[in-house]
Amino acid sequence: MGHFHMGYTAEQLFQMAQESRRNRRFGDAINLFRAASAAPDATEDIRRTCLASINLIQEINGFVNTDLMNP
Repeated sequence: MGHFHMGYTAEQLFQMAQESRRNRRFGDAINLFRAASAAPDATEDIRRTCLASINLIQEINGFVNTDLMNP
């Protein structure tokens, strides 16, 4: 996820991802959910919720962009 998301907690990244999803910025939401799930302080609950959210966004939108999914 690179340096862009450094300095944020898993919870902060998760909240930003939810905000992006609410605003229909699905690519940003997927990247932020991935960053939240990979954050050093991510709990198992956050990881599970992030991965489920990514799958749901992709399912609903038929949205698969392999460039966004590369770490």
